[in-house]
Amino acid sequence: MAQFHLHAPSEHTLNGKSMDGEVHFVHSNAPGSALMVVGVFLQVVNGRTDPFMLSVLDGMDNVSASMGDVISLGSYSKLVNTNANRLYNYPGSLTTPGCDEIVDWWVVQKPISVSPKDFTRLQTQLKKLPATDNGKNVRPVMPLKGRKVISLQ
Repeated sequence: MAQFHLHAPSEHTLNGKSMDGEVHFVHSNAPGSALMVVGVFLQVVNGRTDPFMLSVLDGMDNVSASMGDVISLGSYSKLVNTNANRLYNYPGSLTTPGCDEIVDWWVVQKPISVSPKDFTRLQTQLKKLPATDNGKNVRPVMPLKGRKVISLQ
């Protein structure tokens, strides 16, 4: 994984509705190559935060403002397991300028839960890092322009 970042509210929609947030896990084989991005919806709920999201938050506690920090998040393979979750796949673009059409998108349908406190914690952690902003950066949904969205389960 090259990096991850947050958008709040989500940039993708389900049945025309946005979620509270969306984490993008960005993968790249080499600098300048096409990207694979896995989008995972976040739903703010009173209660427990998803265990994977807790591992992300705990890892972020150890990151400083320097660009060289590496954290171990553990595997998110359970989230992208098509035997357990529906995923949507389509060829698309980056959601930040220049919006290059170099992304193989994989979006997990089922949101993971995050408590209001932990959602704020994630936004606060990301705001401290020079490579991100506060997560309030959302590109509007764009037309498909003939691209096909494939549903997998």
